[in-house]
Amino acid sequence: MNQSRNIVAIVIAALLLLVAMNSYITVKAGHNKVATLFGDVRAQAYGEGFHIVNPLLDFTVFDIRQLTYTWDKVQVPSQDKLKTSMDISVTFRIDGVRTPRILQETGRLEDVVSKHITPKVRSLLREAGKTVAQSQDFYLDLVQQDLQIYMEEGLKSFLEPKGVIVEAVLFRDITLPQVVTSAVIQTKERQEQLEREKAQLKIVEQQAQQQVKQAEAREQAAIADANAKRTHADAEAYRILKEAEAQASANKVLARSVTRELIDYNSVERWNGSYPQTLLSGDSGGLILSLPNTGK
Repeated sequence: MNQSRNIVAIVIAALLLLVAMNSYITVKAGHNKVATLFGDVRAQAYGEGFHIVNPLLDFTVFDIRQLTYTWDKVQVPSQDKLKTSMDISVTFRIDGVRTPRILQETGRLEDVVSKHITPKVRSLLREAGKTVAQSQDFYLDLVQQDLQIYMEEGLKSFLEPKGVIVEAVLFRDITLPQVVTSAVIQTKERQEQLEREKAQLKIVEQQAQQQVKQAEAREQAAIADANAKRTHADAEAYRILKEAEAQASANKVLARSVTRELIDYNSVERWNGSYPQTLLSGDSGGLILSLPNTGK
């Protein structure tokens, strides 16, 4: 009898311990828990911290921090029927107040992403692509800005009533179709080749201009040298002419000044008082006389 009582006491103690262990919960930061009792969702979620609860409750955890999900290589068709691949990231958070309703209507966070966010992202991208004329236009900044605004507005209007707050939409790694990429590469190569040819032509033009300038400089130097020589020759000729004119003028003056009286006067001035030692007398006799030297 005592043994039976001991067994019952042990069972009761175990049950009480189990109840005590399930009579509280803790919720970590950035999360909340939604309680259900036999499938019935409680309207109030449990926030961060310690809570005493009914041990019969079942709990679903929701991450209500900022989250970012990325969809890789989503194919987006444009008006030219070509599909451009791109990565799109959506930053959002779950409204903590509405997690009970989210659990009741949609399910867990993974269900929200798979049932609401992913289909809407793909649908909006297809619709946005219809406004782009050519696939290469996805590289344009204005097109990307319009695409981002279109996606943010579309996702917000669709998801916020469902308890999902969209904060940002980002596009990355836009990859054009292969046929467009090849054409773009060829166009780029032609442009680069054209730029190289323009640069080479510019170099040739600069060299030609430099040669022309050098030739002009040589010509100017030659002209300057010729002018200098001509000026020097003119100066020399002018000097010679002036000297000749001066000499001629002097000769004329000298010729006008030579008279018989001047010649006789000069002879007297130069006579030293001595007589000639030899005289020639007569035109026909040819007599030559030698006179004595009387000089002292």
